[in-house]
Amino acid sequence: MPSIQRRAADLVFEHLQERIVSGELAPGDRLDPTEIAASLGLSRTPVREAILQLDSAGLVRRLPYRGVVVADVDLGLAEEVAALRIHLETLAARIAVPRLREEDLAAMRDAHERLDAALAGAHAQRDFNELNRRFHMALYQRAGSSVLLREIESLAGQAERIRMHFDLRHSPAGHHHAAILEACERRDPEAAAAATRDHILTAHRMVMGDNYRIEPGSALAAVLASPGGASRVTSGVASNAASGVASDGASGVADSVG
Repeated sequence: MPSIQRRAADLVFEHLQERIVSGELAPGDRLDPTEIAASLGLSRTPVREAILQLDSAGLVRRLPYRGVVVADVDLGLAEEVAALRIHLETLAARIAVPRLREEDLAAMRDAHERLDAALAGAHAQRDFNELNRRFHMALYQRAGSSVLLREIESLAGQAERIRMHFDLRHSPAGHHHAAILEACERRDPEAAAAATRDHILTAHRMVMGDNYRIEPGSALAAVLASPGGASRVTSGVASNAASGVASDGASGVADSVG
């Protein structure tokens, strides 16, 4: 595809993603390529390409007799991803922190310092994902395990697809990154692991909404009840007062995923 056509498809993708994130296009709403192309003054080709991108990102799905519709977030998958991320990323943090070099910390600081400006920019979603990944991987690579890093990267990709459904422009992720970075600078692996756990858990609760409860016996409950997990799981709700995970982390609108 010529570069100008590719750019048009990217712009349509961003336009449709913004409408999905804002709620203008709700789950189940149909996307008609002809109508979209006409409304934007474009041919159908970049619109079809943009819809393919939305499909790859998990933002739309194809239904028999209906065509392309806006997708719901798979909340079961979101919980599974959160549980595995907490388990593996806290492990990686514990291993990696004592091995960190100054250049690793410098890379983490650079990504952290650029995050606020990125979230205020025109490509907040894309830039957040890039800087977020750069921040965390600067730490995890020092764990020295290619298998662990590969699994973390795979789960990060799934988390990024979940994030595509939500507006990140008011994300508090910078606050969590600051806590992780501070623990790393102190060379405190347990504090870094705790901050990482709280980062992922708070973001997960925001995705799931106000009425979300972690079911006893679930993978997430097991991870949080394990040594280094949340201090307790009570009435199906993961709680850890010392770490600052509180009920206000479960807002009705998701605006942060780590």
